[in-house]
Formats: sequence, C-alpha cells, structure tokens
Amino acid sequence: MGTISLAIHVTAAALFVGPQILMFFAVIPATWLIEDNEKLRRQVTRVVAARFGMLAMIAIVLLVVTGVYQYLVLVPESIRRAPDRYAFSNLFDAKMTMFILSLVLIFLHTRLFARKIATLSDQLIALEDQHTAASRESAKVVAIELEQARRKSFNFSLLILAASLITLWLGVARGDPSFAWAQR
Repeated sequence: MGTISLAIHVTAAALFVGPQILMFFAVIPATWLIEDNEKLRRQVTRVVAARFGMLAMIAIVLLVVTGVYQYLVLVPESIRRAPDRYAFSNLFDAKMTMFILSLVLIFLHTRLFARKIATLSDQLIALEDQHTAASRESAKVVAIELEQARRKSFNFSLLILAASLITLWLGVARGDPSFAWAQR
C-alpha cells in the first residue's frame, strides 16, 4: 500500500505543479495572441482556469490524504517520536511551510487578480458592444487597466510557481531516506 500511496502522491504533485508550468509558459502567453476579441479571450481563459482549478483541487486533496497516510504509516516510528534528531524534521517543516505558502498565494491570486481581471474584461466587452465614441474612449482606458492587471497577475503567478517547485524539491529531498532519515 505504501508504494501505491507514494505513486498517487507523486502523480498528485505532478498534477499540481505541471499545469502551473504549462499555464505560465504556454497557455497565458498564447492568450496574448487574442488581441481583437476580448470575448473570445475571456471564454478561453475561463475554460482553462476552470479546468486548472479542478485539477489543482483534486491534486491538493490527494496530496493531503496521501501525505498524512505516508507520515503515519511509512515514516519510521523512531522519527515520528523524535523528529528533531533527524534531517527529516527540517525538511518536513520547510515542505509544509512552502505548501501552505503555495495555497495562500493561490488564494490571494484569485482574490487580488482573477476577480479584478474578470470584472475589467466584462466591462471591456460591454463597452465594445456599445459602438459609440464615448464607449470607445472608455474601452481604451479599461483595456489599459486590464492589461496592467493581467501583467501583475502573470508576475504573481511566477511566485506561486516558485513556491510550488520548491515544495516539490523539498518533497524529493524528504523522500530520500539516506538523507532525510539520517541522524544529526
């Protein structure tokens, strides 16, 4: 059962980090090519974000469940009783800190950027549908604000990706018994 749990945990980590890499390096830059059709860009982004969110939630649940199982079943009792005697303790604490930081950053990204971008995008679409001189001027202002918000969101996403990758790397180090289970 331990090998199955580990396989699920590694798969969940791949499901959590992999889509972040794809979003950052491919999907979001690809949406930049949709310049003259905000409605299409919004629809594409909405579908991708929804599927990304679904994958992320599944991955997070699997990571927590398999992580708790592994800690309780696979980590030797001697380490669980006195974790400070082993490198495991620092690695585990650092990994959990980075994992929680990743989750907080994802939450903040949703609150600070995703909602603002959606609102501005809706405003721009509504203004573009009006076809008046005043609406065109207002649309230019909203479009500038929207692009600034998207740029900030993209930069913030780099922080999320970095925190997630560090979590992954700490997990790899923690999973190496010759290192993590070594006494201090």
